[in-house]
Amino acid sequence: MKKYLFILLLSCATLPMFAQITGNAIQAVQFADANGRILPAGAAGVQGTPYVFEKFGQGKIVFVNGMESVDSNLNYSLADHKLYYTQKNGLYVVNQQAKSFVLNSVDKDKNKVSKQFMCLFPSIENNTPATFYEVLGNGDNLQLLKYTSKRIKESAVYGGAPLKEYIADDLFYIYDKAAKKMVALGSALSLKVIKKGLPEFTAQIDALLNTNKLNLKKEEDMIQLLQQLKTSSN
Repeated sequence: MKKYLFILLLSCATLPMFAQITGNAIQAVQFADANGRILPAGAAGVQGTPYVFEKFGQGKIVFVNGMESVDSNLNYSLADHKLYYTQKNGLYVVNQQAKSFVLNSVDKDKNKVSKQFMCLFPSIENNTPATFYEVLGNGDNLQLLKYTSKRIKESAVYGGAPLKEYIADDLFYIYDKAAKKMVALGSALSLKVIKKGLPEFTAQIDALLNTNKLNLKKEEDMIQLLQQLKTSSN
């Protein structure tokens, strides 16, 4: 088996996409084998990817200072929760503080897929305002958010070497814009958890479910429900 080396490089060159935004050198990380060949950015011998999408693609970053940047080779690691971009066979971490970003890709049927991530939400559980969430639904009053972490799981294989693969763990939250508070829903969506998290909306939820066939275990149906809920001030 080849010996893989983790090479930590400090880039002193000016990088075209981020030079005017960062104003300083960006830490660069490369993965190479013993022969110096650049490897994919995941862990060696592990199936899957630590990133949002398998391939790096076009994305847009909005920084806390209001500046924006568009890059054609952007991705977000759900393992270490950092933004990365590639350039000339190098993997670079975006070290300027972002407040939101959008990643674009295509699915297996060549349909365009876009995912938006935002931070600066109130602290909850182990998450802080620096934590990035995927914004699943953005209603007038309530936002459905998903926090995903990827980890390496090792499974025994009869008569063979253990299987290592990246798996994702999801946690769902609702952000109440008027109250400026986060509501934890746990690792799975359901009618029970939404009523427990938003007891003041119980009557509205029941009324909406009586007129709409919604399966609240599905993200798209939960999004549809939250977009229709109204606070008492509206």
